[in-house]
Amino acid sequence: MLVSRQLKQGIHAMPKSYRKISAEQLHYLPASDQHPADTYFHFSFANYVNPDNVNFGVLRVLNDDDVVAGGGFPQHPHRDMEIVSYVVKGELTHWDSATDVEDTLGRGHVQTVTSGKGVMHSEMNKQDGKTRFLQIWILPPVPGLPVRYENRKFAPEERINKLLQIVGNVSNKDQIPLHLNQDVNFHVSEITNKEAKVSFSLKAGRQAYINNFEGRVNITDFPTLDERDSLEVVGPVELEFTSENGAAHFIVIEMSAES
Repeated sequence: MLVSRQLKQGIHAMPKSYRKISAEQLHYLPASDQHPADTYFHFSFANYVNPDNVNFGVLRVLNDDDVVAGGGFPQHPHRDMEIVSYVVKGELTHWDSATDVEDTLGRGHVQTVTSGKGVMHSEMNKQDGKTRFLQIWILPPVPGLPVRYENRKFAPEERINKLLQIVGNVSNKDQIPLHLNQDVNFHVSEITNKEAKVSFSLKAGRQAYINNFEGRVNITDFPTLDERDSLEVVGPVELEFTSENGAAHFIVIEMSAES
């Protein structure tokens, strides 16, 4: 059973509001003839209906999809949602009606879709092995935004043992490769060295959803996150990430705490 959405108060030198969501608390839907992926749902979605677990701020959906070989999500519509996909393993082939272009993304590659007034798209696994990717939906600031699709094929060295911002917003879009219209920022890191330290400053009035999707990450003064564990945290707080195993891959989705 999922615990309450209300954030717990940690016992620290300075009060820090946070809540850990373990992998065991996620709703799991195995692949079937009706569903092409082994999926872990972080929030209420599809056949998982939970009115107490609908969103975290403007973060509406985080689905961890392991898509079967030759499967995927064929052409389907979206409207009034901003969507980010992050490929964890394998290859994801995407097509959308806005660009009418088919492109294939690999590990660490990112795509953004502002579905706004309405768009058709597909996300398919055309290879022999499974493809794992994070499908993330962000609530838009207003309905009816212009449709936009972009992607970026980041190199591994851009995220290894450092924090890489992969998605920004309209206020910093000139500095970040990809952006949404909503006030959010996405960062990823892949720690491969036991000695590596990655830092992130969460400001007052901001909150973050941290999902560790590979390996194990240690966060100073906070619970350790194993694979598929997550942490909701409210600023102000300085976060330092390490990995005692020298293997961690995680995403930080940062947004206004007033959302």
